[in-house]
Amino acid sequence: MSKQKSEFIRNLKITKPESMEYNVNLVTEKDKVKFIKTVERLVRASLEYRDYIQFLKENIGLDSCIFFQKITAGSTKRKIKIEIHHEPLTLYDIVSVVLTKFQEEGLEINALDIADEVMNIHYQNMVGLVPLSKTAHEMVHNSTKVFVPLNMCYGNYSDFLREYEPYISEDIYDKIERKLEKTSNLTNDSFDALVKEFTYISVDEFDELEKQPTSKDEIMVA
Repeated sequence: MSKQKSEFIRNLKITKPESMEYNVNLVTEKDKVKFIKTVERLVRASLEYRDYIQFLKENIGLDSCIFFQKITAGSTKRKIKIEIHHEPLTLYDIVSVVLTKFQEEGLEINALDIADEVMNIHYQNMVGLVPLSKTAHEMVHNSTKVFVPLNMCYGNYSDFLREYEPYISEDIYDKIERKLEKTSNLTNDSFDALVKEFTYISVDEFDELEKQPTSKDEIMVA
């Protein structure tokens, strides 16, 4: 007995979708900077990157600030966040180098493809990374007084320099040379900016400071 199609079922033929062109025009330096930052966001937001960072903290030991070693993720009741900092090359630097490679080799400029190669570079342990507390991380980015010694970096960033040597700009090489020089010239005073200081303020006619009530009972009595 032959099967009959239900009157409620009908065939719908879908035509093959037209191919879409993905064109990236990096005409100006502003275009290039915008594109690199887009790739940076793709990398940081990816599941692969988040898994990678979690692996480093849980299995490699990058869960304590290199400057304040007592500050460890989950070491107190307060949620202390340990952030991973790229050093001596920033993530922006790495994306920029990979983009240059794509351009010089005549490859299609695609943000997803470049982000994928940047992630592979991380997985191959070819980037320098250091764990920092949130405060230390902000100081490294916003102050010239705090410097990360290159001998404290995890990862073989020198492998990246060798493999991508034809695509690395002189500016990046100059920056690495300066950091190598600062690392070799480290002294005990190099980390003074990280030492806590207390300042006592002396006010005229206020030789002695009277203790003010702080508890509820003290306030009621006063």
